[in-house]
Amino acid sequence: MVNVQLIDRLRHAFATPAPEAPPPAGKREAAVLMLFDPARDGLPLLFVRRSEHLRHHAGQIGLPGGSREPEDGDLVATALREAGEEVGLDPTCVEVLGALPPRLTHRSDLWLTPIAGLQTRPFSVRGDGNEVAEWFWLRLSDLLTAPHRVEEWMAEDGEHRQVHYYEAEGRTVWGVTGWIVHDLLERLGTA
Repeated sequence: MVNVQLIDRLRHAFATPAPEAPPPAGKREAAVLMLFDPARDGLPLLFVRRSEHLRHHAGQIGLPGGSREPEDGDLVATALREAGEEVGLDPTCVEVLGALPPRLTHRSDLWLTPIAGLQTRPFSVRGDGNEVAEWFWLRLSDLLTAPHRVEEWMAEDGEHRQVHYYEAEGRTVWGVTGWIVHDLLERLGTA
């Protein structure tokens, strides 16, 4: 019953499309996939921990995704392709719900659009052995009540930025992924 209610809330949250926002001049587009598994208790969301050797966001918790390629028809295709490459997702087992507004990743300088989807059938999650050091699920039901704090950071360009931190199941989600979780929870009416 809890999953049915959460799925209904997700569907309602993405019923109105996010306003389209073209990337700022000179910024590359990218997308990540917020993949929810409706077959598991608490409607878990798939996260990855990025490998330590990467140039940007090394060791950080994120979502499967990456830069848009010329052959990607749109940002949904980018998110699904990248999730296929990083965690072995078959794109035919995803029901796309919608997107959150894009955000600029200040460290990697990407115009990043989060795409939300429901897993429609099981698949064997497998890290790519390069970009993904680890993958794991965090229940949306836990994220809804997770301890949350906001810190003010001074960026290299001198701008002040808010950084959201969520603590769930022994994990700390922060940075751009923290912003995405915050935006998701706002959409769900709980942030």
